[in-house]
Amino acid sequence: MDTSNVKRTHHTDNFLFEAKETTEVLETPYKKESLYACVVMVCAWSFYLYEYILRVSPGVLEKFLMQDYAITATTVGVISSAYYWGYTPLQLPCGVIVDRLGARRVIMFSLLLCVLGCFFFSQSNSVATSIMGRILMGMGSACAYISCAKIGAEWFNSDRFALIAGIGMFMGTVGGSLNAVTSMLVEAVEWRGAMMILGALGVGICFLAWTVMSDSPEIANAKKAKKNNQDIQPIKAEEQDSLLDGLKIAMANPQNWLIGVYGCVMYLPLCAFAELWGVPYLKLIYGIDSTVASSACVSVFIGMGLGSILGAWISNKIHSRTRVMSIAALGTLACFAVVFYVPDLSFTTMRIVLFLGGLLSGGQTLYFVSVKENMPLRYAATAIGFTNAFVMSSAILFQPLLGFLLDLTWNGVKDVDGVPLYTIENYKIAFSAVMVALLVGWIVMLFVRDTYKKVEKVA
Repeated sequence: MDTSNVKRTHHTDNFLFEAKETTEVLETPYKKESLYACVVMVCAWSFYLYEYILRVSPGVLEKFLMQDYAITATTVGVISSAYYWGYTPLQLPCGVIVDRLGARRVIMFSLLLCVLGCFFFSQSNSVATSIMGRILMGMGSACAYISCAKIGAEWFNSDRFALIAGIGMFMGTVGGSLNAVTSMLVEAVEWRGAMMILGALGVGICFLAWTVMSDSPEIANAKKAKKNNQDIQPIKAEEQDSLLDGLKIAMANPQNWLIGVYGCVMYLPLCAFAELWGVPYLKLIYGIDSTVASSACVSVFIGMGLGSILGAWISNKIHSRTRVMSIAALGTLACFAVVFYVPDLSFTTMRIVLFLGGLLSGGQTLYFVSVKENMPLRYAATAIGFTNAFVMSSAILFQPLLGFLLDLTWNGVKDVDGVPLYTIENYKIAFSAVMVALLVGWIVMLFVRDTYKKVEKVA
């Protein structure tokens, strides 16, 4: 049979690729869950890891920012949270954009924004320019997790998605745990030089995405066919959904709103404690330097990373998302109550409790899985972006709120460098806002329906 005129159609998010098949057949087409799929997934995860390094960097810069700009905790909280000013509003459009354009191009452009933000921040000479740099970093990072989720949905079967989401969150927490490395960089080349080095790292990851990644097996195979001189003609799909259709569906489901609120408050142990106020708090309690305090906060990130994977596995085993998420809320509340309010803990005990708090909070990752399971697959990124907008709003609110509460109860005493000296009681009062929010998260879960359902593998 002559196959030279047989047409083969490949569907992607943007186009239908129509190919005239030649006598040369693709010997090794790209498939889901192949080695190449894992390589693409690792490339996407590397971007998420990188943006997390940028996200948490103010945790080790707090003293230097206070010294350089003569500011207090409230302003440091504002500078840190400015990252989320750029990040959070873009969650909704990022979901739509990734669904329509694919993850590869979005990741490359996003990384360039991150690099630009690092340059602005490192060269800043005022609070305003520091804020601009953080906003650019946030804008560049906005599509990181959404892109990972999209790659996972395209390159892996549905029954793997909970595990992919958990590993993705683990990669982010690995990035957060590298704050101790950032602290060592700051000591070696000062904070401005450290930010320039992080910018250079972003350029390298962007090159990796450009050379290695592909959005889906269909697109990868179409590219390979073109390379083999097959006649590929991209044509517009006859019917395409409106850009806002996925967002409308996500917003119309009250369950997605409840899941978003849960995600918002469950992010607080990371954004309010481990990313920012945990380092100065531990320095005050134990009289340690920033590097040692950062290494203790790393326990939260490591615990959460492992808990994300463990929570996804347990959820699949017990056939329930909500039970794991509820236990995560109560367990996190209990552990951080010990961290904040139990006196005279040894440093080793504190690190263990922080690890356990992070481990239990890892179950929160299932909010991404739950909202994705509430939506059609083609709107996966849009649904996750909708939820992530809630999650990241917690940092916009609580990072400066805790700084405000610290200043509100501060007695006005400063050290010789003009840096405000806060007391343990100041921190305990500020952290009470985190405790109330975690309790709200558990209450919200009482009204969330379970989304678990058995899925079949796609051939």
